[in-house]
Amino acid sequence: MAQLRIGLLNKKRGNFAIQEKFVGADSVVDTTDAEVEHHERALTKAGYSVRQIDWGPNFIGDLQDAQVDLVFNVSSLVEAAILEELEIPYVGSDTFAIVIAANKSLAKKSWQRMGLPTSPFLVARTEESCEIFDRDPPFEYPLFIKPVAGRGSAGINEASLVHDYDQLVCGVRERLERIGQPVLIERFLPGREITLGIVGNGEDARVLPPLEIVYQDGDVTLTFEKKELDNDSFLCPAPLTGEQTHTMQVLALQAYRVLGLRDFARLDTILTERGPMLLEANSFAGLMCTPKEKPHSYIGFMARAEGKGGARLLDEIVQAGVKRLNLKAEEQDIGLTESRP
Repeated sequence: MAQLRIGLLNKKRGNFAIQEKFVGADSVVDTTDAEVEHHERALTKAGYSVRQIDWGPNFIGDLQDAQVDLVFNVSSLVEAAILEELEIPYVGSDTFAIVIAANKSLAKKSWQRMGLPTSPFLVARTEESCEIFDRDPPFEYPLFIKPVAGRGSAGINEASLVHDYDQLVCGVRERLERIGQPVLIERFLPGREITLGIVGNGEDARVLPPLEIVYQDGDVTLTFEKKELDNDSFLCPAPLTGEQTHTMQVLALQAYRVLGLRDFARLDTILTERGPMLLEANSFAGLMCTPKEKPHSYIGFMARAEGKGGARLLDEIVQAGVKRLNLKAEEQDIGLTESRP
C-alpha cells in the first residue's frame, strides 16, 4: 500500500498573534515551529509521508504542488476555508464549526439553546456596553472578561477577574483598544478547572482522561503568562469520583456534538459546587505529547495518561479523519502496526 501523504501547515497560531497585540511581540515566544516539528516526527513515526507547507504569498501554489492526500494541522479559519475551496481534505472541524467554537459568545449561545450549563454572559463591543452593570447588572460580581475570540489564554491576565464597575470599564477598554475585538463578560465561576479532550466522530467519539489544572496558592485563573511559566500542577486523570467523571464526559460529548466539532477538540469546564459548567471549546487544541519539556499541550498530558506518545495520538486522530472522509484504502497505510509509546 502507498503511504498516506499528509501536509503540515506552518502558520503562526492565532493565540500568539492575539497576545502580541495585547502585550507586545517582544513579550511572546512563538512556538509554532516546535509544534510543527513535533507533528512531523510523530506522523512519520506513525508511518505517514509528511510534507511541510509554509504560510506565505505562495501558499496556495505550494499546497497544490505538494499533492498531499490530507492536511493535518489546520489552525485558523482562513486555512480551512482555502482547503475547502480547493477541495483538499483535512483533519479537524469544518469552517462552520470553527466559527462557532472560536467565538465564545456563539458557542455559549449554542449550548444554552440545548440546555447545556454555562455561565451567564454578554458581549461588550464598545466601552458603553458596560453601562448596564452600573445601572442594572444582569448578573452578579465577580465577573470575568476575555477576548470573545481568543484562545490559549491570550488576552487574559490578572485583571480579567473583575470585582467592580471601574475595573470592568478599565479591563474592557484595554482589550478593545489593544486587541481590537469584542470582549466577553461572564459571571465568574469558582471551582475546579477540568479540561476534556475528545477524539473521533459520531458513536466512535471518545473522551480522553480528564485533566485538572491546580493553580498555585492565591491564583484563580490561567493567564497566558502563567501558561508560559508552566508552574501550575496538572492532574491526569483528574481526581474525580466515578459519577463526576461520567457526568463530565457526557457533558463534553454533548457540547462537542452541539457545535458540530469533528475528529478532535478540547472542552474546558469548571466543576462548581452545583456541578460542571462549560467554559469554551477549542477546535484547534494543541496536540504536543511532550509533558516533561516545553512546549506541551493538555491533550498531550491526556495521551500520556493513557500510555500513548505523539505517534499513537496523532495516528488516532488521522484515522478519525480518514474514516469520516472515507478515503480509499489503497491511498493509505491504515495506522500503526504495533503499539508505540
